[in-house]
Amino acid sequence: MTSLVDQYKEMHKNENLYAGSSTQIHKDFIHQFLVEFKCKSILDYGCGKGIQYHKEKIHESHFLKIMPSLYDPAVEEYSVLPEGTFDAVICTDVLEHIEEEDLSKVISEIYSKADKFVYLGISNEPASSFLPDGRNAHVTQKSLDWWIEQTLPHADKFTLMYVYGRSRGKALLVNNSIKMRKEYESSSTL
Repeated sequence: MTSLVDQYKEMHKNENLYAGSSTQIHKDFIHQFLVEFKCKSILDYGCGKGIQYHKEKIHESHFLKIMPSLYDPAVEEYSVLPEGTFDAVICTDVLEHIEEEDLSKVISEIYSKADKFVYLGISNEPASSFLPDGRNAHVTQKSLDWWIEQTLPHADKFTLMYVYGRSRGKALLVNNSIKMRKEYESSSTL
């Protein structure tokens, strides 16, 4: 049986898949908190091919000109998790690609790399792509409340979470507690 990461490595051979440009829809929210927390370092956990930085230059316009350290286990160039911690860890359109049994480990790893804040952008609708084994690439499609439940035990840093797709909502988690939770009509935008 082929591992999920190996399936994503195979999918990354297609230049049109997982480029990293989904970060664009989150850039304004991320910018706001980078400024508020006076961040000097960023890790993009699950960066895809990194097009959002190397081609779109999102960091120059929205990330305080800070080039993030990049990590994506399915992209050879970024497959080694950078050492140390970062003021901010951003993770957009990633967690829904992780199988439920592996989520606690991945979420724990994300928080272990963050000093000040974590931004999580999570889709809860089917992806337009399918894994080589035939499953939808979004293997974990869950509600805002489900994602809060999974994240809360790890959320010892300021966390802004956006869940979008079939249903939309956001949550602010601080010191392992919910400070704000809001759902929107599914037709609304982030």
